Amino acid sequence: MGNGGPEIVAPGPPGEQEAAGIIREIAEGAGVPDLIARILVARGVRTPDEAHVFLKPRLADLSEPFLLPDMDKGVARLVEAIGRGERICIWGDYDADGISCLALMFNFLAHLGVAPIIHIPTREEGYGLHIDKMEELAKQGVDLIVSLDCGASNAVEIAHARSLGMDTIVIDHHEMGVEVPPAVAVINPKRRDSRFPTRDLAACGVTFFFLLGLRRVMHGKGLIPAHINLKKELDLVTVGTVGDMVPLLGDNRILVRHGMAVMNAMPRAWLRSMLDSRVISKGLINEFALGFIIVPRINAAGRVASPHPALDFLVARETGSASQLLAHLQRLNNERQQREKKIHEEIVASIGRDGLSGRKTIVVFDEKWHAGVLGIVAQKLTEHFERPAIVITRVNGIWKGSGRGGDGIDLFETIGSLSHLLLKYGGHKYACGISLEEENLQLFAEAFERAVEGSITPHRRTVHVDTAAGFDELTAEVMERLEDLGPFGIGNPRPNLAFNAAGVFAAPNGRTRITDGDNRTWYGFYAPKGSLQREGGARIIASPVVKMEMGERFIHLNIKEVQ
Repeated sequence: MGNGGPEIVAPGPPGEQEAAGIIREIAEGAGVPDLIARILVARGVRTPDEAHVFLKPRLADLSEPFLLPDMDKGVARLVEAIGRGERICIWGDYDADGISCLALMFNFLAHLGVAPIIHIPTREEGYGLHIDKMEELAKQGVDLIVSLDCGASNAVEIAHARSLGMDTIVIDHHEMGVEVPPAVAVINPKRRDSRFPTRDLAACGVTFFFLLGLRRVMHGKGLIPAHINLKKELDLVTVGTVGDMVPLLGDNRILVRHGMAVMNAMPRAWLRSMLDSRVISKGLINEFALGFIIVPRINAAGRVASPHPALDFLVARETGSASQLLAHLQRLNNERQQREKKIHEEIVASIGRDGLSGRKTIVVFDEKWHAGVLGIVAQKLTEHFERPAIVITRVNGIWKGSGRGGDGIDLFETIGSLSHLLLKYGGHKYACGISLEEENLQLFAEAFERAVEGSITPHRRTVHVDTAAGFDELTAEVMERLEDLGPFGIGNPRPNLAFNAAGVFAAPNGRTRITDGDNRTWYGFYAPKGSLQREGGARIIASPVVKMEMGERFIHLNIKEVQ
């Protein structure tokens, strides 16, 4: 692609001769085609045993729950509260991860005959714990608050709850500072003293491990019915994990792999309603269906209205009621899409008029924008302009924004360096949320630009290649075994393979037609901008997938680069 093309990144060690021996050993020992073995080696697998674990991850391979900090304290306090009949409030977040946490905890407590108070702040109220609501809960006689997907940055609010006679258990996954809130337990794999192997659990993952520990202790005390099977709850864990876009590695990969299997084999009422309405197809619940169909509908409620219908949907017992809730969520999702599109187009048009003037960041604000869609708009701006973006609007007199970063910047760390200009902030490396006063808007925009300019690592677009491959290797067996490398997502992308093509040509309907050396024709999609039509041979980097067309299965190539 010339000097402006991406950097092509191939796998590192082992050396070529050593790799050949490892590939042969894995192919024979794990019983996989040579191409699959090459991909496994490119992803760090070195023995047949490791290959078996990667290809067939078991729930038994999940990490020990009590490696999470304060697990023993949190479990003991909730067991005590249940035994004493205390009033429990479960407090969550309004996104898919937070709603999934609430559904998990609600279902478990329901099995025990416990009906908790549920609080989900609206976007207008804002993320996290709030003192005014805590005072209201104290008046209702609440003894214990279990905060899910929030609480790690609420030391002041938790101290206030304690002064009102309420204990708090924090189950969270957001970044934490040195200070640990004064809760009975702060269960978070990102605590500095955590020994849990998977640092990047979604909050629903942390909640699931908490429930594993709780079930173990209660079963040991003879306090729990034998029929409580947490495997059935993996559908909820999967929705939240995919929705929060955490790396699909380690425990996350095991949970989502088995969660998708549960969803396809034993769909509950909420999922049956989606199957009945043909929103998704039976047996085809995969990463795409989760990320682009299911999660947006769960998120839509909290983005544009009350988040409670999303929770009601996930815990519905009957398909009829779930179908009514689904229709409501679909209307909200349509509204979300329209609002998001309008704001995004407005910002892009503004940048088109005024330009970026050499700026390395985008910070935009307008009081008319709806707070619920700012994160999605920021993500699209980051992808479109390839730089960090923060989109801000006014909510109840305070300016609140969502930001998305990209390669070469730790957004949470960068925002933290500007905390003197903010009322509140939170997030992680790739995303953040902020609150600030109006007089600091322009100051913040300028300070953010300087901070990013001083810290961002210059980079070219990179395309990672797992291995070179021949078109003749794309057999039915290989395509089937490729799926065993999933679930695919952040941290575990679909394999990119490098092919030598005889020619690359434009084809109807936005397709790209590829010819190989044996006069066979292949079709691809999403050729990168600027890819040239080549008649004299070309190297293409693509991810092969199986698609259905008119009832037949075809191999299509998702093209990342043409050289």
